[in-house]
Amino acid sequence: MKYPMPRFLLVGLLISILGACGKNSEAELLAEGKSLLAKKDFAGAAIQLKNAVAKNPDSPAARLLLGQALLRGGDPAAALVELRKAQEAQASDEQVVPDIARAMLDAGEGAKLLAQYRDTVLGHAGATADLKTSLAMAYTAQGNLSQARAVAAAALQAQPGHAPATVLLARLDASEGNVPGALSQLDEVLARDAGNAEAGLLKGEILSRTGKDGDAALEALRKVRSAHPDLVAAHAAVINTRLQRAQRAEARADFEQLRKLAPRHPETLFLQAQFAFEDKDYKLCRELTQQLLVIKPDNVLVLVLAGGAEYRLQHYTLAEGLLGQALKQAPKLLLTRHLLAQTYLRDALPDKAVEVLLPVIESPAADAASLALAGEAYLQAGDGKRSEAAFRRALKAAPEDAGLGTSVALAQLARGDTGAATAQLEAIAKGDQGVQADMALVSARLSRKDFKGALLALDAVLHKQPDQAYPLTLRGRVLVLQDDTAGAVASFEKALVKTPNYLPAITTLAAIDIKAGRPEQARQRFESLIKAEPKNVRARLALADLDAELGASPALVVAQLRAAAKADASLALPHLALIERLLGSADGKGALAAAQEASAALPTDLAVMESLGRAQIAAGDGQQAVSTFKKLTALQPGKARHQVQLADAFIASRDTSAAAKALRQALTIEPDNLMAQRGLAMLAVMDKRPQEGIAIARALQQRLPQDAAGFALEGELEAMGKNWGAAAAAYAAALQRSRSSDFAIRQHRFLRSAGKAAEADGVAADWIKGNPKDAAFVYYLGDMALAAKDWPRAEAQYRAVMALQPHHAMAINNVAWLLATQRKPGATAMAERAVALLPERAALLDTLALALEVENQLPKAVETQRRAVQLDPKDPTLRLRLAQLLIKHGNKSEARNELETLGRLGGGFAGQSEVATLLMGL
Repeated sequence: MKYPMPRFLLVGLLISILGACGKNSEAELLAEGKSLLAKKDFAGAAIQLKNAVAKNPDSPAARLLLGQALLRGGDPAAALVELRKAQEAQASDEQVVPDIARAMLDAGEGAKLLAQYRDTVLGHAGATADLKTSLAMAYTAQGNLSQARAVAAAALQAQPGHAPATVLLARLDASEGNVPGALSQLDEVLARDAGNAEAGLLKGEILSRTGKDGDAALEALRKVRSAHPDLVAAHAAVINTRLQRAQRAEARADFEQLRKLAPRHPETLFLQAQFAFEDKDYKLCRELTQQLLVIKPDNVLVLVLAGGAEYRLQHYTLAEGLLGQALKQAPKLLLTRHLLAQTYLRDALPDKAVEVLLPVIESPAADAASLALAGEAYLQAGDGKRSEAAFRRALKAAPEDAGLGTSVALAQLARGDTGAATAQLEAIAKGDQGVQADMALVSARLSRKDFKGALLALDAVLHKQPDQAYPLTLRGRVLVLQDDTAGAVASFEKALVKTPNYLPAITTLAAIDIKAGRPEQARQRFESLIKAEPKNVRARLALADLDAELGASPALVVAQLRAAAKADASLALPHLALIERLLGSADGKGALAAAQEASAALPTDLAVMESLGRAQIAAGDGQQAVSTFKKLTALQPGKARHQVQLADAFIASRDTSAAAKALRQALTIEPDNLMAQRGLAMLAVMDKRPQEGIAIARALQQRLPQDAAGFALEGELEAMGKNWGAAAAAYAAALQRSRSSDFAIRQHRFLRSAGKAAEADGVAADWIKGNPKDAAFVYYLGDMALAAKDWPRAEAQYRAVMALQPHHAMAINNVAWLLATQRKPGATAMAERAVALLPERAALLDTLALALEVENQLPKAVETQRRAVQLDPKDPTLRLRLAQLLIKHGNKSEARNELETLGRLGGGFAGQSEVATLLMGL
């Protein structure tokens, strides 16, 4: 029978053990550390060597060995600390610099390594070869392969047969297609050292990648694994090779061995995540890749796998972020482009999908998968012709995917032979398990406005992909085109059953809500999504856009955009939206602050840099804007747009000659660039050379006689010179080439300014007859009548707008104002209707307050006007109206406060005489 050891004996034994450890000398600890290093027990070695360092912190030997143990144990950052301390403690460069170089390389500090050690000369051949090999690897990481090859050759010159340098040269040969040369070099290394892990792994990798001899690849890798049973990389290489050869059962068996050896190693976690993805356990894959991203935040394969998991979980915003990072790291990896394009498509961002695919599909040798994705993207964007063309190219590139007949059928459709082609496509789609032929059919039918046929094709997609939300969303959009709102809503709601937070369906439902006069329901849709997914940037941006459309206060919209930018600072889109909003509201200083914050977060993003330059111009900092746009023109010398923006910066700096030079450079790049043409014409007018500007416009008309741009430019220039008749004539010519409401409005306005009222009325009558649903033109006519104080005519025009667009809040508001001004009944009800549509618009509350005043509801009028002032405190006219209402209501004390606030504005408010009169009467 065993008895437990008495507590006092246990404590005594522990003390004696600890005491014995404490008595080990520095030399003994160093010897033990070296022994453990030789046995590859790096963790144990590090413990002993840390004890040695504790005994003698200034020992170069202890620091050097500890750094080596940490480096070989996979902690390069900690190794660098110890190795540099060894160097400070006078360890020789020959001893310590090669290890520092390896540690810097492993820590991702290749650029620093080159800057610090590229010219270092060591006095030992082996040390020199080690250092130069690390430098060559750093050059390789930078893509400077010629320099990498030269430095690796120098390493071999220092120490012939140096294995790491030879392996690197073999890798370079293989990357350049010289596979026989690479294998020959590796065989030389393995002949000298059969257990060389780096050579064996690379040989297996090359044989596996080229697919020449899968058995030989496995054999090479198994030899490495046998020679180094604890080497995780060897186990992982065997597993990956088996996966490439579709030996899934064997790969999983090998993986179980690896999991027993190193369960928490990053390679093990990555393979486990791969198997989880293959098993459709996307939640486990997500958990594992999140752990890996903490360790390897910039690893392309981890980013792609993590993005793929988020995509499968239908977390599209998260997938976009991860895959976007991966694409930046490895722009040539086709898988990343495909996944990112698919993610954009599921998130209803077809333009983004096309942008991702363009570098591939512009090539004549584009692959079928990229072209098919492009076809789907164009389809979502409503570009049936491009969609059909992309599908046709895809099916020509790989006719076996959906049958050669699909290609023939699409060609027939392109020629207008719809009968036989449609039947053929339907037959192929029925026999195809994928949806490529179905989507081609949808594309072709939509391009011909065959909505019923498109819906039938989408039914087939739904049958093949019953768990997906996007076919239901596409179906809803087709139903919207058919004016079947109820059916569309039902389809979008079904999509949300499949994917509850599917933004494309939510966005379209919100648009339907707005059209039906239910703004709060529209807002609630986005608010619920944001509550469920606080980092969903696109939902936050959509809510900000909605509130802006509904007339929310500028401060609220800006706050929402700031929240979107903070939700994911690594995305440029919310930053750019915030800057654009501030620029649009003429808040140059606010835009500059937001642009500087975006630039700090995304210093290399060209779109952010462009916005920074525009914000600098708006804030009056022309010199900084010049500097910014000079950087952009250097980075993208082929972009005419940046030269035009540089010209704007020069104009802001009052350097018109430099501006003209930049604009001429833009025209050298792009001869028909309209913004550059316009800029040169405007400069001519600014320099009091109006005829030169007109000549530029007319030269543009001669080059592009069917384009409205040259005629519109002439009209703009003539209007600047107050040549109203000539301006109207130029816009009439522009209108003949482009039926633009804006051109019609300008022609009408300038005819009236020229004193040609009858001719202007004729233009208006003709335009309305030809464009009876153009609410913008009718609203403009209402504004013209309002400015002329022709109340009956103004009211009639605004009511005509309401007939065309029943939820046009500004037209409703203007009718309410006219009713109140003329003391007609119904003003309050009409104003309340407008406020319900745009509850955060101060001007509408001002109208409601007037209507309430007219109906002698003074308490309500005062409270309503207070709300208007709160929403727009910088508008002095709103404050003056509040003071007038307060006086009328008998609240003289508060009225005095408001008037004194206005008085302090001085000449900044033109109504000071009215303020003074009211103050005198109190």
